[in-house]
Order: sequence, then C-alpha cells, then structure tokens
Amino acid sequence: MSKVSIVIPVYNTEKYLPECLDSVLSQTFQDFEIICVNDGSTDNSLGILNHYAQKDKRFKIISQENQGLSGARNTGLDKASGDYIFFLDSDDAIPQNALETMVKIATDSNVPLVASEAKKKNKKSISYNYQIYHHPLADFIQNRKIHSSAWNKLYRADILKMHRFIPGIYFEDWPFLTTLMGQIDSYATTKIPCYYYREEGSSITRSAFTQKKVDSYLTGIKYVYDFYKDRPDLALAQKRMNVAVKMMVNKVYKTKDKDLAHYTLSQLQFLFEKGIIKKYQLSFKSLFRLWKMRYMK
Repeated sequence: MSKVSIVIPVYNTEKYLPECLDSVLSQTFQDFEIICVNDGSTDNSLGILNHYAQKDKRFKIISQENQGLSGARNTGLDKASGDYIFFLDSDDAIPQNALETMVKIATDSNVPLVASEAKKKNKKSISYNYQIYHHPLADFIQNRKIHSSAWNKLYRADILKMHRFIPGIYFEDWPFLTTLMGQIDSYATTKIPCYYYREEGSSITRSAFTQKKVDSYLTGIKYVYDFYKDRPDLALAQKRMNVAVKMMVNKVYKTKDKDLAHYTLSQLQFLFEKGIIKKYQLSFKSLFRLWKMRYMK
C-alpha cells in the first residue's frame, strides 16, 4: 500500500496536464499512487494519461462519463488505498518538496489534516515549520487559518472513508471542508508553499452567475445544516452558512437579473422559515441587497 494517494480529476486540460503530472513524478517523496479520473474529456487528456501510465505503474487511470469535479473526486476517493490523500487539480502543480513536507508534518504532529500555503507562482520555500491547532471548526469559520479549498491539504485517509463531495454542484469545497472540520479535533498548518494553482481563462467563480450556481449554494447550505442540526456547534456552523448566503446574494445582486433575484428570494424565504438560516444574523449589507432584489425590474 502506498503512503499517499494523489487524486487528480481530469477534464479537458491537455494544455496543462503534462506539467501537472511531471510535478508529481519529480517529488522528493516517492511512495505514492496517482489516481487520475478522466471525467469524460473530449480532448487528448486521456491519451496523455495513458502515455504516463505506460511509463510508471503507480498511475491508475479511471475513465467515466462526465460527473463534474465532485463526482471525479469521489471516484478517486473510492479507489484510493494510501494512508493519506492529496487532491491535485489537473491544471495545477506541486513543488518538489510538497509531499515530503506534508507527510513529515502529518507524522511528526499526528494530526489528521495538514494545510499548506498555496501560491500562484513558484516561490522559495521557508524553513521547515508548522503550527498545530485544536479548534478546527472555529478556526475555519472565525479565524480563517485554513482556506476553504480541497487542494493544498493532506488528509489522513481514515477521516475521509465516510466523507464525500456533494455530487453535481458548483462550489463543492466549502461544504466539504465545513463538515470535515467538525469531524476532527486538530490540524496543522505550514507556511511552506506546497501547492501552485493557476488562474487564467474562465472559471466557475468568474463565469456568469446562474440558477444552477444559486442551487449549488443552497444545496451546500442545507447539507451543512443537516450535518450539524443535532450538534451543539450548530450556531458556529451557521456562521459559515451565513457567509455562503452573503456570497450568493452579492453575486445575484450584481447580475441585475430580476428573475434570478426573485428565485433566490423565494428559496431563501424557505430557509428562513425552516430556521436553517437566521435572517437577523445576516449583515446589514446582505439584508439591504435582499430588499433591493425584491424590487428589481
């Protein structure tokens, strides 16, 4: 069994995929398996994956009909056999010392999750150091010591055995992390950059805001509520749910789309009535924008 399972969802990233895979193969820590989930790519991504698999037996290539990022990651989790799991997007890369650094921190500190710095460009690593925290959910929601992305983190595999991404939605990382942080009692962070992410072209966060994106936020909110509703830390989790409401309202408001605004209002009214979201806990800015959305023409 490999020490680390690297899960790479792949969808039409032939331009960047070789750089991503080469960054994995160049790791100073080599005890890993690479689970690449070809999520219905229509370009040459599968051909590139097969080429690498022919050269290195640690590659496991899985092809499936397009299920989106959540579905691809879940498939990878189902096939992962390592002690630790690391998510890597196929248009990103990791520095040579990424796995060595994170595995060492995980084993030295005996925590179930290690989060690193993430950078847009390669930067020189600082000296080896890390900090351990013992209030994961509170830190995640209140102090933001840990970014709400699934990547740039090393997870102990046993904590993910019953944990999956919500299928078929956008913005799947925040409910995944919000519920996960309620399942662990500690985590570690390091300022050593262990992830290089790419920001160019179109992305889900920068593309047009649609009803499906509204529904994705709503699904995430309900998912988090259902997880915490019978727990004493529900009020804390609701603070993160309120952040999701704020982000959704801001994006809908900026579209100036009357139909989308009224749809969002009707869905939020349901959440208010059920007590899933406390209206009085929302910021004045969010409440003002909700009022403005009601009268959009």
